[in-house]
Amino acid sequence: MIRQVSAFRQITLVSLLAGVVALAWYNQDSLRLAVGLASEAPDNRSSRAGTSVPVIVAPVEFANDALSLQVVGTGRALRSVSLRSEAAGKVESIAIEPGKKFSRDDILLTLDDTDQELAVKIAQARLDEGNRVFQRGETLRTTGNTALARLQELRTAAEVARLELERAKEALNDRVLRAPFDGISGIAEVEVGAWVDTQTDIASYDDRSIILVQFELPETFLSRVRESMLVTATTASVPGEYFEGTVSAIDSRITASSRTTRVRVSIPNPDDGLRPGASFTIKLDIPGEQFAKVPELSLQFTRGELYVWR
Repeated sequence: MIRQVSAFRQITLVSLLAGVVALAWYNQDSLRLAVGLASEAPDNRSSRAGTSVPVIVAPVEFANDALSLQVVGTGRALRSVSLRSEAAGKVESIAIEPGKKFSRDDILLTLDDTDQELAVKIAQARLDEGNRVFQRGETLRTTGNTALARLQELRTAAEVARLELERAKEALNDRVLRAPFDGISGIAEVEVGAWVDTQTDIASYDDRSIILVQFELPETFLSRVRESMLVTATTASVPGEYFEGTVSAIDSRITASSRTTRVRVSIPNPDDGLRPGASFTIKLDIPGEQFAKVPELSLQFTRGELYVWR
């Protein structure tokens, strides 16, 4: 029994050894390759470490995203009115001439005031009479010859006469058209002898010391424009000339239909060379921020993010 078991073990051991030898012979190429790589790995690493890889290098530069924006707008005077009379009547005199300068309260036009002067004289006479009667009533009151109620009536009559005189003087003043502010008159639309009323446009009148230019600014630039920002303006009415100005007002809202907002520029006009109504081209130099700038080839896009080789 012992000899049979030993023989069986011997047969099993021989079979296992034969299988191992066969497997090794079948995979001899793979083993040889593995052994070769293991032995060559240190040499390859040292070889790669001593080899230079050519690259293109570039310094990181900085760029500014400032831009120059040009817009077109229409100029208007700092103050501008259409002159009209406070009363109706016949023109008696007119001082208005195209381009003539006036100071505030200068007389521009007068209407016939004959009736108004008479009304002032009549009101003055009534006031004088009312004051005399009232004074006489006060004297009689001290002697007991006039009732208190009568004295109060006389006082009221004198006050009414005073108010009527003021109204007559105001009507007389309305016959004179005066300059509302320092400015320049335009062409008169009426002549001496013409009849005018409160709806008649007599002439234009402007304060051209500053020209205002209004334009529409896209909302994308709104956060970068500030009041007092310097601008440069040109106009076809004065070719070849450049005018300096500043941003004087920015509207408080954005127009939904156009996605723009109104911006107003003030341009000093000391020589009176600019005219309201002219077309102006406004140049705004909008400042920007500094950003790093690298060659496009150095950028790599991975997992939704940009990377730079360094």
